This record gives sequence, structure tokens and C-alpha cells, in this order.
Amino acid sequence: MTWAEDQQPPAEGAGATGAAKTPRQEKAYLRRLRFMLPFLILLAFLAWAFTTNYIPSASMVPTLQPGDHVLTLRAWLAYPQGRMPSRGDIVTFIPPEEALLVDGPVPQRPPIGRGEVWIKRVVGLPNETVWVGEGRVYINGSPIPTSVYPGHPNLFFWQYPFASVSPMRLKGDELFVVGDNADDSDDSRSWGPLKRKYIVGRFVRVLFREGPRGPNRKRAESENG
Repeated sequence: MTWAEDQQPPAEGAGATGAAKTPRQEKAYLRRLRFMLPFLILLAFLAWAFTTNYIPSASMVPTLQPGDHVLTLRAWLAYPQGRMPSRGDIVTFIPPEEALLVDGPVPQRPPIGRGEVWIKRVVGLPNETVWVGEGRVYINGSPIPTSVYPGHPNLFFWQYPFASVSPMRLKGDELFVVGDNADDSDDSRSWGPLKRKYIVGRFVRVLFREGPRGPNRKRAESENG
């Protein structure tokens, strides 16, 4: 066979592929596309708007338990155009440099990784004066309602370097965040105010609970030796 003969198109019915769709097949394809497109757009939006986080510690007990998997709304949607969180919001954030350099009030705390995301409750807002003492959080001299933050008997003034010895005035881009479990939480009491730029999301709900001895905890323990 010569080169020219080898390049001849296959005869009709002799292995030809890619036959054109019939009008009925074309309509069925378009119907499937119209059905799938909104679904794909919704999936893309959900992936872009929400994320999930794992709770490894007891710092937010009783609201969140170790082993909880939580759904969080990303900051660009939860707080659009740089809006500030509200008092009582539970937010996720990248720990600032100051938080990575201190040991905090809990000596048993595991080493902190720079890729971690933390979760705490907002109690102090920009330009407010915060004081933590007598088991309560005071804003501009008045205790915040227990429905926003229940307080804790161990919020003693002498334990923490920030907003405890004396009231602290927050700047226009700062928040004061505290864990619901004040006995076991590294928060603004230990390392100072949280800048708005570090917030990555707002807690929405608990997706499911695997418990403190679930697979994520066991995996972390094995990786840490």
C-alpha cells in the first residue's frame, strides 16, 4: 500500500466514528445540560462560600466539643465589604503573630502550627473599652449580657496581660475574642486584640460530631509521635 492510499478516508460503514446527533438526541442533550447547569453553579457557589473546620480542643465548650466538624461561612460573604462581625459571633481566624509567640494560661497546650485556623467568640468591638474581671466581660464599663457571653468564674483580672489589669481601648480595626471555656482557651486575654484582616469565616452550625477520640484526633497523635 502506498502512502497516498494509506491516507484515504475510511469507507462509509467501515469504522467511521463521530456520527452527527439526531435532532431528538440533540434536544435530549440540551435538556440534560439545562438541568445540570444550575446544579453545577450551586455546587460551585457552595464550595466558594462555605468551608468546614475541625475542632481539636475544648476552648469553646460547651458550645463546641472536641471532635466537632463545623460549617463556616467565608468572611467575604459573612462580612461583605470589610464589615465587622457582631458581638456574640463565633468567628474563625488565622492566629496573629502575637498568638504564636505566647504560651497562654494553659501549660498543656500543644505546639501551634502556622497553618492553623482558630475559632473564638467576639465580645469586644472596634473603638470600645474592654475590661475582663469578676467573672464577666465589661464593655465601656457595663457587663455584656450573659446571653451574648455567659462569663466564667475564672476570668480573674490577675491571670491575663490584656484587658485585665486595666481596661483596654480597641482600635478601629480590632476585636476582642474569647473562648467560651475560659479555663482552656488562648484568646485576646493572652495575646491581645484581633485585627479584622485575620478573620476567615463565621461559624454556622455543627455538621457532625466524631467525639474527642475520633479518627482525626488519633491521626494527629500518631503524626506527633
